[in-house]
Amino acid sequence: MNSNSPRPPTDFELDRLLGSRLKRTSPEFEQRWRELRGDLIRPRRFPTLGWKRAWWWPGLGTLTLASLTVALVLRQGPAPLRPETRVLFEELLALDAALQPAQLLLETETRDALLHLPAPTLR
Repeated sequence: MNSNSPRPPTDFELDRLLGSRLKRTSPEFEQRWRELRGDLIRPRRFPTLGWKRAWWWPGLGTLTLASLTVALVLRQGPAPLRPETRVLFEELLALDAALQPAQLLLETETRDALLHLPAPTLR
């Protein structure tokens, strides 16, 4: 507020100032503006499919890639048993039979006894 004012404005004066319309133009200018406003201002168009159109091609590519990945994963099933698997299992059984005499080394007492043997000296 202005410090030179001897008294503050009343509520009625404030309401009158806030409720009044500020006039800075002439009535002729306002009339001319109303006539030209229709030509200068186009009606606002809201974008309807802009964002959908922007996501169409990347979304289509992603969908295609995902469907191909799913098709490849579903196509690859468990591998069928081949004849080589049976041969490998028979070789494993033969190896187990060959290592059967060394099973005594797996006992804890035998292993401790072997660890405490003196090391041989080589000359």
